[in-house]
Amino acid sequence: MDETQSKATFVALSQALTGIAGSLLAPSLDPKNILQTNYNAFVNNAGPYAVRLILGRFTSLKEQGFSDSEIAARISADADNGPVAGSIIKLWLLGSWYPPGNQTNGVVVSSNSYVEGWVWRILQAHPMGYSMMRYGYWASPPPPLSAYLTPPSQS
Repeated sequence: MDETQSKATFVALSQALTGIAGSLLAPSLDPKNILQTNYNAFVNNAGPYAVRLILGRFTSLKEQGFSDSEIAARISADADNGPVAGSIIKLWLLGSWYPPGNQTNGVVVSSNSYVEGWVWRILQAHPMGYSMMRYGYWASPPPPLSAYLTPPSQS
């Protein structure tokens, strides 16, 4: 599997694990290069064996016709892939890589990955000291959570 194909499979796996649309995890316009940063963190930290194992398992389950939620449940429950799946989820949400099975020793992948972590959108908040919102944004109610997690409909 070449890097382009591996990266596409990583995005599809990440979509299944996080419930966040792949088109949002890997938008066509990615000026901060978050996809490449997170993909590199996954490959470099999980190691080649774990990368092949989890991407292969995902591909196999997808080819068998399982839904994303079924795939996420099966992979997360698997003794070999479950800890790596947890690390991938934390990577997208927190912008940090936690060694598989480790809850406390995460390492921030990059400042951009941290700032763009999905936890901030899910919480409808921003990291301390950083915001792209205009002054006074807090005076209005936030949009619904679905506005952050699903791509806009094409009209």
